[in-house]
Amino acid sequence: LSFTIALLAGGCAGTTVDVALFPIDTIKTRCQTTEGFFAAGGFRGIYRGLTAAAAGSAPGAALFFSTYETVKPRIKSQMGDRPVAVQACAASAGEIMSSLVSVPTEVVKQRMQAGHFSSLREAAHSIMTKEGPKGFYTGYRTMLLREIPFALIQFPLWEGMKQEVGDWQGQPASPWQGAVCGSLAGSLSAAVTNPLDMVKTRQMLGQSSGGFTTTMSQVCGEEGAPALFRGVGPRTFWMGLGG
Repeated sequence: LSFTIALLAGGCAGTTVDVALFPIDTIKTRCQTTEGFFAAGGFRGIYRGLTAAAAGSAPGAALFFSTYETVKPRIKSQMGDRPVAVQACAASAGEIMSSLVSVPTEVVKQRMQAGHFSSLREAAHSIMTKEGPKGFYTGYRTMLLREIPFALIQFPLWEGMKQEVGDWQGQPASPWQGAVCGSLAGSLSAAVTNPLDMVKTRQMLGQSSGGFTTTMSQVCGEEGAPALFRGVGPRTFWMGLGG
């Protein structure tokens, strides 16, 4: 794919998925708060934070897919015929680039979803005033710790499944077959990386007193290890549909 086509396709795909499935994401976020789902808002205001999500979806997804498609052939020329490694490296590069945009919007979105703010303007102003620009990048490292393993699992699995389907039927996988493969790959990746997502949410909501290790220890110590899988149902469902 050319850079322009990848940019436009990625932006359209990301925005469509994030907007259409936003209520599921809100449910996931509220399940992961310290106060619990119902105390964080339950099913009320299920679209709160949609403006922040919509603002970051297109540029974040566009950066990912354009980086992925641009970097992949260059990595392949260096690594040779090692498709899994090439796809994993390209996906990791894409995640690093997209996180520059997605982390600030994720911070604002999740705080709105949890009921900390009622509008995008109020959230952005409060974060800037109280925390400065770095406040918008709260949980940035943990976001990468989540996104890179997710990409390392999802994209090689997706490409591999499409290849297997194509080899089995003697022709390339059709668009709907590719979509099914993407759904399965996304669901599995989401379930495996849910503990990382849980830690990321606590940090972005300001419900953690430290970094990744401290937050994970805090959750396990106070709520038990199973708490790391809070929201795994909505997250897996969301990624399965969006994949």
